[in-house]
Amino acid sequence: MNKRAFLEGFLTASTVAFGGHFMWRRMTERGPAVVDRGQFGQLPVPDADGLESPLPGFEFSPIDIEPSLPAEGLPAPAPSLEAKSLQAESLQDESLQDESEIEIPQLSEQQVADYLMKIRNFDAVFASDLYLDPGYETLLLKTTQHLARVESYMGHGNFNLLSFDDMLQAGRNFSSIGEFQSDELNFLEEVFFANPSRYGFFGKKINADITDAIAVNEVAKIDNTGHFLFKGESLNLYSQIKRDVGDSVILTSGVRGVVKQIHLFLAKTVEAQGNLSRASRSLAPPGHSYHGIGDFDVGKIGLGARNFTADFSTTEEYRKISGLGYVDIRYPTDNLFGVRFEPWHIKMS
Repeated sequence: MNKRAFLEGFLTASTVAFGGHFMWRRMTERGPAVVDRGQFGQLPVPDADGLESPLPGFEFSPIDIEPSLPAEGLPAPAPSLEAKSLQAESLQDESLQDESEIEIPQLSEQQVADYLMKIRNFDAVFASDLYLDPGYETLLLKTTQHLARVESYMGHGNFNLLSFDDMLQAGRNFSSIGEFQSDELNFLEEVFFANPSRYGFFGKKINADITDAIAVNEVAKIDNTGHFLFKGESLNLYSQIKRDVGDSVILTSGVRGVVKQIHLFLAKTVEAQGNLSRASRSLAPPGHSYHGIGDFDVGKIGLGARNFTADFSTTEEYRKISGLGYVDIRYPTDNLFGVRFEPWHIKMS
């Protein structure tokens, strides 16, 4: 395979660039939230205490981070649906190019190899990764914990559908949540409107506005899951998969609104010690999740958190799904989006 022809599209993407009044004011007053560390000797030290303790500060030590560096050479891609991985000839498929809205420049062999290394070693740390500016670490933690209080109070299922405006109203109405402050709102807007192609994520912008809301009358709650699906195509497809594969298949994530995706992305950024590139290799940034318009995740009952790892691709349930001619996945191996292989993520047209 001609690797140079393969995946020649990760440098540019059609996304909403930096925008928003509060975000722009914040950037001009405090400087950009995203910084390029550029050297292994400047990577952050992992925090073992989790979200409930203060971050230690993005202090940098190459010794502490060395175990996270990728192995030498390109690992083999994870297994995927038959004939679903993006191959070199797939780049001629206009529908694929339109989906990611990626222009196709010429890349060197090394650029292609570097790209593949990152998405195959999605949880590793790379010298070119972009980080949240260290000055934002306290705000990142504060805002993530505030969103967690909203989810705890509103309930996990309801939180999936919660709009940004309703979140603000809940904060004003319930003392156990607390009103969102201007610094948190500025930060949330900044995260939402940032261009994630800077991090290495090259998917479409699905939600143009942070206040985009999900119509409750357009979704149905799925029994025994705590999740929702859009009525019509998504619900019908899930029901068909259940009929054809069996009751061991379960919905693990359905409809997700902007607020839910923001919380997931910020929590992943905390886990990644401010590494936005690493976070975006595992999770679509806010506004870019197809869960907001129909995609959903499935898993095997009893597999737990491993349903969100490549382990799911080794199950009998996945083998059966891969044999269904009417099912496709959003992020196959070696995809153009800058995202890890997600065998659990069912794609809607």
